[in-house]
Amino acid sequence: MGAIVNAILANVGMIHIVLFTIGIICLVAEFFEPGMGVFGMVGIVLMVVDIFILAESFAQGLLLFAGLAILLLMFVLVLLLLASKGVLPKKLVLSDATDNESGYVASAKIELQNGEEGVTVTQLRPAGKAEFSDKTYDVVSEGGFVESGVKIKVISVAGNKITVKQCDNE
Repeated sequence: MGAIVNAILANVGMIHIVLFTIGIICLVAEFFEPGMGVFGMVGIVLMVVDIFILAESFAQGLLLFAGLAILLLMFVLVLLLLASKGVLPKKLVLSDATDNESGYVASAKIELQNGEEGVTVTQLRPAGKAEFSDKTYDVVSEGGFVESGVKIKVISVAGNKITVKQCDNE
């Protein structure tokens, strides 16, 4: 094993150091830059290409690649350990609360029925607010613009989307 390490160190040139360093920088940048993994993929490709250029044979390249994989696995395990202990930098961890007390509330179950009538509180362009049984809801009109104070009726409720249309008698 010592002969392989000595042979590798004898062949390391500036291009190998630059490729490997840029690869590591790209991997670190992947942690801080949200996206589709472009930095991470470029970093991994640069490091693997550098390893196979550096190796004197395919078998030696595979051994070096396995060593790199083990190092990366250890790096990830250290990050996971730091994350579980709460030691990661604040930029990497969401610290804001997303609970009911902070105002983050999932929409309540809407108990409106098709055909139920109400009155628009704001103009519907096509979205706006309407009142049904003394409760105000966000609604969407089926037919486009509806003035404020006009009678409307529910034509569908899907999840938290209430679709309404202007009553025929208005």
